[in-house]
Amino acid sequence: MSCRTGRSEAGFTLIEVLVAIAVLAVVLGAIGAVVGTTVRGIRSVDRRVPLLETAQSLMASLPERAALQPGTQTGGSGNYRWRIDVMPLANPAATAPLTTAGALAAGIPKTAANTPPKWTPLAITVLVQGGDGGPPVRLDTVRLVPARPSR
Repeated sequence: MSCRTGRSEAGFTLIEVLVAIAVLAVVLGAIGAVVGTTVRGIRSVDRRVPLLETAQSLMASLPERAALQPGTQTGGSGNYRWRIDVMPLANPAATAPLTTAGALAAGIPKTAANTPPKWTPLAITVLVQGGDGGPPVRLDTVRLVPARPSR
C-alpha cells in the first residue's frame, strides 16, 4: 500500500507563512512600543528623584519658625541649582478689623475681635533645576511663624 497524501496536506502554504510572519511582526512591534515607553518613564523618574530629594532636603533644612524671614535664597548643590522663596501670604483676617457685631455674628468672642493675630502665614516655595535642562521640581508649603509686633 502506498501512502500518498494530497498537496494540500503536505505542509504550509506561502500565504499561511506570510500571515504568520505578519502577526509576529505586529506582536513584536507592540512589545517594542511598550518597552520603549517603559524605558522613557524610568529615565524620567531617575532624573526627577534626585531633584525631589534635594528639594525635600532643602525644605527640611529651613530655619525654625521664629528665625524664618521673608526673602529669596539661591544656591547650588552638585549639578543642581535651587531657589527658596519665602513670602507672607495674604491674610485677610489680619488686615480687616472685625467690628464687635461682626465678631459676635461669626462666633468670635468679643475680647478676641480686635486682638492682633498671634501667627503669620508664610508661603515657602522650593524650586530645584537639574543641569540637564529638564523640568524643575517645585515644592510648596505654608509655615506659621509668630507674628511680629506692629510698630
